[in-house]
Amino acid sequence: MNLVVDVGNTRIKYAFFEGGQFLEAKYQADDLTEDLKKWKSRGVPLHLFLSGSGQITQELRMLLQKSADSYTEASAHLKLPLRIGYSTPATLGFDRIAICVGAMALYPGQPLLVIDSGTCMTFNYVSPDGVFLGGNISPGLEMRFRGLQEYTAKLPLVAPRMEYGGMGKNTEEAIRNGVMDGMLFEVESYIRRFKQDNGIGQVVVTGGNNCFLKKAFCGDAVFCEILGFIGLNGILSFIKNND
Repeated sequence: MNLVVDVGNTRIKYAFFEGGQFLEAKYQADDLTEDLKKWKSRGVPLHLFLSGSGQITQELRMLLQKSADSYTEASAHLKLPLRIGYSTPATLGFDRIAICVGAMALYPGQPLLVIDSGTCMTFNYVSPDGVFLGGNISPGLEMRFRGLQEYTAKLPLVAPRMEYGGMGKNTEEAIRNGVMDGMLFEVESYIRRFKQDNGIGQVVVTGGNNCFLKKAFCGDAVFCEILGFIGLNGILSFIKNND
């Protein structure tokens, strides 16, 4: 049994896999201890992979190490199924590596644009032969809303909504449409340029805010909420098979 744990900037999430088969995912850290006990009580060997762009506490690390039959933690020195063509590989976030490995598992041998719409927006490119070529980072949806409030004297903090776009008729609408259309137009431009440069290729979108993009890209992109989990499990399986 494989367990992959991802410590993000805003939450801890984790998923169980049997080989390459996804079983379940959880997004509440409070459930983790009980789930560890449940699976251990069944006598199934537990192989665990820990990764995170957020702060990993020593308490969490010790809990996972104690519970697992084998324990691996993300680092720049791990063997990967993805080759890194990045000038500063030590600074490359493992969350970006994971979603690219996940996209490669779903669409092998294709040029890939992998978009993560989370705390930050990341745009990541993978070659058909499995090389991470690089990409770009920009503020995520919440950062954009908070930036307008925190760096101005009078603009309010506005929440996103599924319905947005067009010309705002009041300040709240103007902010919401400006922020969310701005993110939409940004993603559209990246996809259009990727298609122009590659002709063929696959765009894969993931992240907590991808729901706000789905209505616009139903034909141009595939949405996968568990892409990072698939990638982390792929990395763990690759490491186990190459020990």
